[in-house]
Amino acid sequence: MTTTSQFNARRYWNKRLKRDWSLHGVGMVQLAHSYNRWMYRVRRQVFQRTVRTSRIDVARSDVLDIGSGTGFYIDLWQKLGARQVNGVDIADSAVAKLTKAFPGVRFERGDISEELPFEPASFDAISAFDVLIHVVDDDKYHQALHNIHDLLKPGGTFVFSEPFPHDRRVGNGKHHLCRRLDEVQDALVEAGFEIVSRRPMFSIMASPVDTAKKWRRDLWYKRLVPILNKPFWGGAAGGLMFPFELLLTRVKRESVSMELMVCRKPADS
Repeated sequence: MTTTSQFNARRYWNKRLKRDWSLHGVGMVQLAHSYNRWMYRVRRQVFQRTVRTSRIDVARSDVLDIGSGTGFYIDLWQKLGARQVNGVDIADSAVAKLTKAFPGVRFERGDISEELPFEPASFDAISAFDVLIHVVDDDKYHQALHNIHDLLKPGGTFVFSEPFPHDRRVGNGKHHLCRRLDEVQDALVEAGFEIVSRRPMFSIMASPVDTAKKWRRDLWYKRLVPILNKPFWGGAAGGLMFPFELLLTRVKRESVSMELMVCRKPADS
């Protein structure tokens, strides 16, 4: 099934990040900024753990971060010691602010489903967190994966996050679409990737996208969201949930929420 949309992603993200260039602006806007900060603390831990266990020689890696937003993952790649870090974002306002915030990092304005101003086989690692779910057109989604594959060096690593629901697509179809796990896996293989691993990014701190249980959806959307969107209670709840979330992301193999997948371009590609 092909999904088409007249939605202007560049205009949407440029307006959104110009208005709120923060972890709240790039995160879950229906939840308080104080809660989003705790979510990004989880992201930091899971990201660093994943990179360290994925056999990426970071010190010798040229990295591209897609959908850089506020530069959260740019900063993490730098702190991990990447040789060179580059970023691309669809929003002009984000690119302008990123360029000022990270001197020496090359940032380009671009759409990953279109041609980017980088040479093929330029990068040892590419990251795209919560980005591809905003490519709602199926043909463009497939093209984005092919573009990422082309930009990676043979043996390079692609790490990204999506909810990967098992049974159905989820999203509004306008600027947010979560494709089924089997669809994503098939698209990755078709683009030439080998799938290495898939683990939870969140378990209890993000919306339960991949569940058919009405009580769980009601608990999140009707009970928790009205609390988590309040600055004080969102911060307090995030602090309480944080250590349990870190534990769950270590011990669980899957989650009903956001997950992180690691793929590799074969060395003989």
